Amino acid sequence: MLSPKLETERLILRRYNESDIDAFYEILHDDRLQNYISFPDLTKDEELEYIRKCMDEVEDSKYEKWAIIKKENNETIGNISVNTINKKHNYCNVGYVIRYDYWGNGYAGESLKVVSDYLLDSGYYLVECSCNELNIQSSKTMIKAGFNKDGYIANRRLNKDGAYSGVEYYSKTR
Repeated sequence: MLSPKLETERLILRRYNESDIDAFYEILHDDRLQNYISFPDLTKDEELEYIRKCMDEVEDSKYEKWAIIKKENNETIGNISVNTINKKHNYCNVGYVIRYDYWGNGYAGESLKVVSDYLLDSGYYLVECSCNELNIQSSKTMIKAGFNKDGYIANRRLNKDGAYSGVEYYSKTR
């Protein structure tokens, strides 16, 4: 079964469902997050359709996807997912996003740790992540979740302001 329910002390990670749409729309629409992550440039109706499509594809996808839920109030605060799988070399790439208003509380690191541990326990040799070099908090999150910095490539991501930033690469093994 893909995307089994995972839990930490403060969070539940579960499959997407209809109740996540508003939170996911808020993430896609937040200009502060778009400084670090590229989201599709869509109208509100197109964004909601995109979110619904992502949720509908969870059942058929080979990629695991979780909504990140705060236990204390059952609020959806983000998502984390496997974005690519390299079967030949037995590794996968994970991406995550937390609603900006919840940054700095350790939720991303908590989610990344439990998901990467699950993936490694499931048989992957390595789990990798990357982030825009400007997103210093994400770099710290990956290190706190047990990842090591593998490298940096300059001028890989086009930023909202038209400038290019480098990408930092991280990985975790057992």
